[in-house]
Amino acid sequence: MSLRAAWRWWLSPALIALLLTLYYIDPFIGDWDGLDYTVLSLRGEPSTMALGRLLFIFFNHALWRIARALFQIEPAQAYLIFKYVVVAQSPLVVIACWQLARDLTRSVYAATIAALLVAVSPIFVIYSGQVMTDVPSLLIVTLALILHLRGIRSGRVWVMLLGAALLGAGVNVRETTAFYAPWLAFAPFVCGWRFKAREIFLTLAACAVFLILAFAPFALWYALDVNGYRAAWHGWRESLRAESARHPIGLSNLIPFALYFFALSPMTFVALPAAAWKEWRARKLSPTLLLALVGLFATLLLFFNYSTVINWRYFLTGLPALVPLVASYLMRAQAKLMRSERRAFWSVAAFIIFIAVMCGIYLKPISNEHVLKRAETKNYRARLAPLPPDAVVIA
Repeated sequence: MSLRAAWRWWLSPALIALLLTLYYIDPFIGDWDGLDYTVLSLRGEPSTMALGRLLFIFFNHALWRIARALFQIEPAQAYLIFKYVVVAQSPLVVIACWQLARDLTRSVYAATIAALLVAVSPIFVIYSGQVMTDVPSLLIVTLALILHLRGIRSGRVWVMLLGAALLGAGVNVRETTAFYAPWLAFAPFVCGWRFKAREIFLTLAACAVFLILAFAPFALWYALDVNGYRAAWHGWRESLRAESARHPIGLSNLIPFALYFFALSPMTFVALPAAAWKEWRARKLSPTLLLALVGLFATLLLFFNYSTVINWRYFLTGLPALVPLVASYLMRAQAKLMRSERRAFWSVAAFIIFIAVMCGIYLKPISNEHVLKRAETKNYRARLAPLPPDAVVIA
């Protein structure tokens, strides 16, 4: 069944994601990173954080130039363009996750459950309405995995390499995309390729394409040292070192790590161990299990970043890889219990919606509180206007 023919299955999760995003949308830029990205997008300069997020920044810069030319939008309103492009991408992420799960599980029921798990993820909903890199990176990762998997299975080398290239490009949106690199190395052989010279060469070629697209843009910008970028980047490194010292990594971090992982998607977190075990018992190392292990690997690597335990949004990294396995397991377990795939589907979907409603009831007051705090700064520019041009403001 093609994506177009299956619209009845993926449309509902996509609409749920969009409606939840619009309901919980932050009327302001969002996290402080969003302000950084907005200013840099206006200037057309990469971020000094990590590898610069060049693709994200320059894509937004192009949007700003077009909007400026066509509609004379003021710089102070530019963040609205960047924000609503992310909003528009949220249902696309859900649809892409549906397709990836459908390709892996070959079940529209499991694919729809997987898409629903993503659509109602509290972290996904909140960051679908902000000028942040999280949702755009998920879209690129999921599309890259779809292309790479289809290229492997069909034998179309160019499709496989295109998937690897897109995954590499995604590193320039958010660096945690690089954690999916093991998929490129192992997926061809798990999907049935033999350890022969041609297959090994093509696998290495895909990895090489990934590495070039992932790191060459930053390396070039760093080497050219545009606008003193090199010194600014080293300044970020010093700041990162100082922040890391303030938040040392230790065993005590396991508690907030587990809590944030749970908050990402409660059903995914709870069902993942059983789902992995059942899949291994039934099919050994299947593509679905391999992808889940790569997603888990990407999530566990976050533990070694000090900021993971003070910011929950990083846990979105592995979600598209985890939900196909969990959705397939939930459908099989419930179908065995209810002796009907259709009834199993509706019961699992209803339980996911119930948990989402409970999370929504809990999160709405917290969301409102954050918005009110930011609203206090709404007239900040007007308050600064009477100050003389040479005034010094001390925070």
